[in-house]
Amino acid sequence: MNFKNDKINEECGIFGGYSPQKNIAPYIKCALLKLQHRGQEAAGISCGNNFQKVVKDCGLVNSALENFLIKELEGNFGIGHVRYSTFGDDRKENIQPLKITYMGEDVSLAHNGNVSQAKKIRERFERLGEVFLSSSDSEVMLKTLIFSLKKKPSLWTFDEVAKCLKKNFSLGAYCILLYLPNRILAFRDNFGYRPLMFAKCKEGYFVASEDVAFYGLNADEIIEIKPAEGIEITGEGYQIKSFATPKEIRQCVFEQIYFSSSASNVFYKNVYETRVRLGEILFNSVDNNFTADVAIPVMDSGLGCAIGYSQASKIPFHLGLIRNNWMERSFIQPNQDKRSFNVKQKFIPIKSVINGKKIVLIDDSLVRGTTSSEIIKMLRKCGAKEVHMRSVSPKIINTCLWGVDIPTKTELISFGKTDGQIASLIGADSVKFLPPEMLSKVFEGNVWCKKCFKEDKNEVFLP
Repeated sequence: MNFKNDKINEECGIFGGYSPQKNIAPYIKCALLKLQHRGQEAAGISCGNNFQKVVKDCGLVNSALENFLIKELEGNFGIGHVRYSTFGDDRKENIQPLKITYMGEDVSLAHNGNVSQAKKIRERFERLGEVFLSSSDSEVMLKTLIFSLKKKPSLWTFDEVAKCLKKNFSLGAYCILLYLPNRILAFRDNFGYRPLMFAKCKEGYFVASEDVAFYGLNADEIIEIKPAEGIEITGEGYQIKSFATPKEIRQCVFEQIYFSSSASNVFYKNVYETRVRLGEILFNSVDNNFTADVAIPVMDSGLGCAIGYSQASKIPFHLGLIRNNWMERSFIQPNQDKRSFNVKQKFIPIKSVINGKKIVLIDDSLVRGTTSSEIIKMLRKCGAKEVHMRSVSPKIINTCLWGVDIPTKTELISFGKTDGQIASLIGADSVKFLPPEMLSKVFEGNVWCKKCFKEDKNEVFLP
C-alpha cells in the first residue's frame, strides 16, 4: 500500500516456508516466477537462518533476483514477494520483503493486500517521533508488532502476533508472511479477500498466494488456509490455527476473473473453468443471436473466457493476438502512459486471422479502456472489417479499497456511460458486458465481494 492521494491499494504475490535443503532460495525464486502475474514492478527474497539476508530490486523476477545473488542466500527458511503497487509510488524502499533488526535479531515481513487502519497508525507513530523509511503499510505492520511485543523476535509466539494483528488491523484485506528466527508465520485476514495456500511437500513446507506456486514441487497435500486462520512453520513441522472468529466472508471476484493464474485453484474453484463458464454465460445472456467470423481472446486472462464464448456461440476461436510474455501486464502498470506503451509492445497481431473479418474480441474486463482501445487500433490496421468488444465481467463502476488497482471513478471507462458511448471511446463497433445478475451463476452465495460492479455513493467501504 501507499498513501499518495489517500488511496490504499496493492495486490502482490507471496511465497515462503521451510526446506531441509541447504538453500531454500531457488525454490522461492521458482515460485515467484509462477506468481509473476500478480506483480511485475519488483521482487525480493529474505533468506537465512539466524541472520536474514535480503535480495530485492525493481523489475521482473529474473532481473531482480539474478542467479548469482540467489546462490548467496543460504538458509532453510525464507520468504519472497512480487510487488504490484499503484499510483506510481515505485520507490525501492517499498520493495518487499521488509527486514528490520530488533534486539540483535532479524525479522522480515511480506504481505499481499492492504489494511485500512495503517494510515492512522502511521500518523500516530509519527506524532511520537517515529521515522518511516517507506510509504508501505508493511513497515507500519512490522513496527506495530515490535512496539506491541517489545521482546526479541525469536520469543514472539503465534498467539501474540495474532492478537496484535487482530487488535490493530482487523479491517483489511491481507495475507501476511512473517519470517522470525527459524520460523515462518502466515496469516489470512478475517474476511478472506485474498487467497492463501499451504503445501506439505517432500521438499518442505510452503505457503503461497496461489497453489500454482507449488507446481514442480512434490506436494503430498495442498490446503487453502481459511479466513481468520494462520500457520506456524518450523523445522519440526507445521500447525494451522484459528486466531479470530471469521467475519462476513468477502472473497474478491477479481481473483477469479483477472488476477489469478488460469492454472490455480482459488477459493475452492478452478480459475480456468470459471473463465470458460463466464464466456459461455456471456454469449447466452447478451449475444445469443450474434454472429461473427472469429472469436479472439485478449491474452492471457481472456483465453478461457474466449474459449467458453466460442463453444457457446459456435464462432470459430483463433489466437489473433500473440502475447509477448516478457512484457508486464498493462492493468498492473502504475501510470497511464506506461500502460499504453506496454499494450503496443506486448501484443503481436496475426494479420491472416484478422484481415477482412468480423471479429468478436473477448476480454476479462474493461477498467480504463487502455488495452482495449490500443488492441482495436491494431486489429483495424490489420484489416478487421468489424470489431465487437465483449467483457465477461459486468461494468466496473466503483472504486476498490481492498487491493485491486481500480482507480477513481472518473478514470473508469464504464462509469456514467452507455454501452454505445464506451464503444465510441475505444473504437469498437459495439460493446457488451456480462449482466451483474449473471455473476451468481458462477459465484454462488453471499461470500463474494462485488462492490466494483455496484453504484455506491459512499467512498469509504467497510465490510
